[in-house]
Amino acid sequence: MCNRSKQWLKCVLAASLLGALFGCSQPIIKEGDAPSGTSYIKWVPTSYAEAPASLELPAVPEKWWVSFGSAELNGFVETAFKSNYDLKAAIARVAQSGAQADAVRALQSPTIDGLAGYQNQGPWNGVATAPTTEAWRTQAIYQGGLRVNYEVDLWGKLGFNTESAYQKSIISQYARDSVALLLAADVVTTYFSVVSLTERVAVGNKNLASIKKVRQGIAQRVSRGDSTVIDLSQQLILEKNTQANVAVLNGQRVRELNRLAQLQGLVPGTLNVQATSIEAFKRVQLSAGLPSELLCRRPDIKAAEAALLSAQADLYAARASLLPAFSLAGQTGMGSYYLSSLLSPQSFFFNITSNLLQSIFDGGRRDADIRATRARNFELLEAYASTVQAALRDVEDALNGLETTKLRYQALAVGRDQAQQLASNTRKLLERGAIDFVQLLTIEQTVLSSEDAVITARRDQLKAAVDLYKSLGGGVADKNDSCLKENSRG
Repeated sequence: MCNRSKQWLKCVLAASLLGALFGCSQPIIKEGDAPSGTSYIKWVPTSYAEAPASLELPAVPEKWWVSFGSAELNGFVETAFKSNYDLKAAIARVAQSGAQADAVRALQSPTIDGLAGYQNQGPWNGVATAPTTEAWRTQAIYQGGLRVNYEVDLWGKLGFNTESAYQKSIISQYARDSVALLLAADVVTTYFSVVSLTERVAVGNKNLASIKKVRQGIAQRVSRGDSTVIDLSQQLILEKNTQANVAVLNGQRVRELNRLAQLQGLVPGTLNVQATSIEAFKRVQLSAGLPSELLCRRPDIKAAEAALLSAQADLYAARASLLPAFSLAGQTGMGSYYLSSLLSPQSFFFNITSNLLQSIFDGGRRDADIRATRARNFELLEAYASTVQAALRDVEDALNGLETTKLRYQALAVGRDQAQQLASNTRKLLERGAIDFVQLLTIEQTVLSSEDAVITARRDQLKAAVDLYKSLGGGVADKNDSCLKENSRG
């Protein structure tokens, strides 16, 4: 009985020690009782508790936005690449998929585990071997050694799984590149929208000042009896409508400015844009290039190709799973009833086992897996063709948009110049009383709308250039492009 009491006392002490190690002596009842995250693992080496290293930004093959000749725009794009939260999330997903691929690849290697054990067995000779309580005693067993497990990849299944995981990590990289490409395009187009709206507001205010000046002149003529109240009312209506349009444009500019700040990871309302004229940006001349350039530069096409390769590897792995699996396991070390003799030669032990496992009946699960992966291959093949076709359509649409906006801008610019000249001459004639007020009112409305239309057309022309850059995968490849060289070698 004395021995049993000692054993129970040892168990109680061991349980208390474990509770102290894991902090169970102070239960978490209310908010604030829980320690910080690292407090749970104070015993872990510092190198394991450190935060992960900073993740790398995507490598941009070509800084196509610099072709517009704006240092301010270049700075906004660079800031967005460093601070945009969506891009940071995409970069983190690349790190995740890379780690997952490494974990799958590790399954091809053997695993080696270190063993150290202590066992206290009672009764020492097994269950129901002590005839009386006086004969009841315990037996300690000490063991230490190594254990090795290894699955022999006879049919390449583990290799195919690794290839599939690798292609999935490649997909995440192309997805990150797509986010970076769309981010740059969004920053550039939003920046152009802000600048164009700034100029439209300025044009509206300038025309509003002219309209007010005319309204004051009409008011003087009404007081002299040279004009009617109807003329003054019409001019006042035009003035108020212009004020309302300027207010709307101001609201649109604030929204676009807030969006530009968000794209750069900034708080809305903290960003200023210095550019005031959409005409200040360079006009770029672009051509679509060869289809091979398009295929090797667009990240969405690369991602579709990688997804197809991953699905093919999954199919090969599913087929290999029909064949027998062969594994090896081994264990070696030292074991003894007494700690003092643990390192003695007679305490050495080892065992090696091998297993060959072949599924006989699984209800058709493996066959269903093969049929599912084969169908997914067909799906991704069609998706790849659709992606390529959509890419070619994007380029054609962008080219058409670039040409259309160019012609539209040129025509509207001529009409604006004519309207401005006509308005200037009409005001002079009105001051001399040579024409009717209604004619000036109509011309002023034409000038305002034509100037606003030209600014919008110029913005659309720049956005069409951005669309073409985007449809080509971020620039126009030349003969020195490494991607194009790889295609030519293939």
